[in-house]
Amino acid sequence: MAAGGGTGERFEGKFNVNSFKGARQLSAIGMANNTNAEGFSFMDIINFTGELARMQRGGGGGNISISMNGDEAAAMGLNPGGRNSGINTAWGGGFNYNNIVGSKLDLQSNYFYNRFNPNQESHISRQYLLPDTTWYYKQDALSDNLSNSHRLNLNLLYQLDSMNTIRIVPSINFQRTRNQSRTSYQTLREDLQKANEGFSNSGSATEAFNFRNEISWRKKFAKRGRTFSLSLQTTLNQSDGTGSLSSINSFYTPSNSLLRTDSLNQQSFTTAHLFGYNARAVYTEPVWKRSLIEFSAGRSQTRNTSQKETFDYNKNNGKFDEVNEQLTNDFENNYDYTVAGLRLRSQRKKYNFMFGASWQQAELGGKIISGSKDSLISKTFRNILPNARFQYKFSRYRSFAITYNTATNQPSMSQLQPVPDNSNTLNIREGNPDLKQEFNHNIQANFNLVSPFKNRNFFLFLRGQLTNNKIVNYDTISQLGVRTTRPVNVNGVYNINGDISYSMPVRFLKGNIEMRSNTSFNNTRQYINGIENTIKIFSFGPSLRLDVNPTDKLNITAGGGFNYNNARYSLQQSLNTKYFSHELETSLDWEMPKGFFFSTDLSYIVNNQRASGFNTKIALWNASISKQMLRFNRGELKLSARDLLNQNIGISRNTRDNYIEDASVMTLRRYFLLSFTYSLSKVGLGGGNNNGGMRIITR
Repeated sequence: MAAGGGTGERFEGKFNVNSFKGARQLSAIGMANNTNAEGFSFMDIINFTGELARMQRGGGGGNISISMNGDEAAAMGLNPGGRNSGINTAWGGGFNYNNIVGSKLDLQSNYFYNRFNPNQESHISRQYLLPDTTWYYKQDALSDNLSNSHRLNLNLLYQLDSMNTIRIVPSINFQRTRNQSRTSYQTLREDLQKANEGFSNSGSATEAFNFRNEISWRKKFAKRGRTFSLSLQTTLNQSDGTGSLSSINSFYTPSNSLLRTDSLNQQSFTTAHLFGYNARAVYTEPVWKRSLIEFSAGRSQTRNTSQKETFDYNKNNGKFDEVNEQLTNDFENNYDYTVAGLRLRSQRKKYNFMFGASWQQAELGGKIISGSKDSLISKTFRNILPNARFQYKFSRYRSFAITYNTATNQPSMSQLQPVPDNSNTLNIREGNPDLKQEFNHNIQANFNLVSPFKNRNFFLFLRGQLTNNKIVNYDTISQLGVRTTRPVNVNGVYNINGDISYSMPVRFLKGNIEMRSNTSFNNTRQYINGIENTIKIFSFGPSLRLDVNPTDKLNITAGGGFNYNNARYSLQQSLNTKYFSHELETSLDWEMPKGFFFSTDLSYIVNNQRASGFNTKIALWNASISKQMLRFNRGELKLSARDLLNQNIGISRNTRDNYIEDASVMTLRRYFLLSFTYSLSKVGLGGGNNNGGMRIITR
């Protein structure tokens, strides 16, 4: 457990208590901070989820893999805020109980509460690309959001006998959110004369309930490799929300005369319900030697209803009682999915492979009522989806694998419904009922070469994706700077990316050197005012890192790298852009006499070829000194200093389909923190830092 406080009202604290008795585990965990720090370590998470106890019982196989989605990761306090994410305050805590009851039931359970409050101040400068001109957009925004969530998860595995198991995995989540934002903006023509300007204040509050459950039965037969399994997943969601929006927008003629002023002052009420299920059956049968054939079939259905009522402000009585029919709608949509597949899997001494295909039919139907308009949508998509994988093991430490798969992405109801959404009068969105589904081809290759005795490692990863009928924006921008966006399908969209790394020892320095590089190329298309714009974006980012251990009490690292980006536009080649960012970094960790530890790190970041005000040079310097104390070194007193030079600024550049954007975000600046950590373990604070083969995957 640890707690600390510092200047600028900064604070950090967390605890993790575990009790083990045979297969029984009781845990309690908690954290709080407003320093954008991760709430828990990998060891905290695996203790809490019961993965460590499972490995200790012999079920881990030497590696631990925990899979969770983005919301679950945030709820567990994992990476609530990075360098450019504003200032965040996070609170969280929970408990779990894991046990083997009797000889047949394996029970895992946990409850977790999370309170997450991100505050962000951002400034944006954009350059829009039009067929015969350019526009400039500037925006300043403040946001203050708050989320409170409660999560209860159960995982029960019941061993009926040696051949049959049943697993039940229910999950309940209740969440309350409150979002507030204030934004001011301005659009300029190419001659820097105003096209429009305005501001908006928006707020929303939502209560949501989610229940998910999965029940599965798996049967093994006497013949090795022959299995049969059934699974049923059910989902129930319900949410109710309120919203408010007030804005004033002024529009100007090319001669800079005020043309008109529009204003909005609205309140809205929303209700949504969702029910769905997914049933799946899988049968495997051994064929030939070391091969299996797999048959699968599945069916899923989702029913979703949503209602939104919007009321304008009535100046006569001071109430929101005038129905806005354009922004009041009621829609239902159904998504049905049927799939059947066949795969062959084979495992040989040197290699293994898999290939197969699945047939799928997806049916999307819906009804939208908006004002006096009714819209009916009915779509049916049928596809054959092939997939394959091949892996070759040259030796225990050298392998090559290549994977190919296909997948579809259905258009959403909001993309299909022809009812315009003009809640933002400067960015009007409308659907396209003629949209087709996207069809993705994905291929990736991995090559791993590890020399554990020579400490040399080589890794290569390549990935490519080609999308047919990619859904992109068809934008129309008026002379007043009002953008209307409609989704359309295009072909010829693809992206390629790769990563390569090589590490080797540098014996005369008693260290190790690592060279890495990532490369990507994206080719996409979009339409602006009726003209196609092909966008090609190339990025390249090599880096070098040196780790040196001159003694067992001193570790020094030094490294650096740069990112090069090149965006090319067919619409206006004169606006093709290149930009760089460079980063140099070094760190030192020193175990001094009498239980003292000193640590420091310095990063120097250079951004150039950006918009005015976004070309920055930033030096981030952190340092800490600590003293271990008490029996078994269970206690540690630490003084930390973050951003000693007070230069931290969050700068980023994004190249989008029809604009180039530079952004800056308010970040944490210099502060000092005094903390105390106490460990209940007899190995003290220095004995639990090896994470081995553990990893957490967020999706």
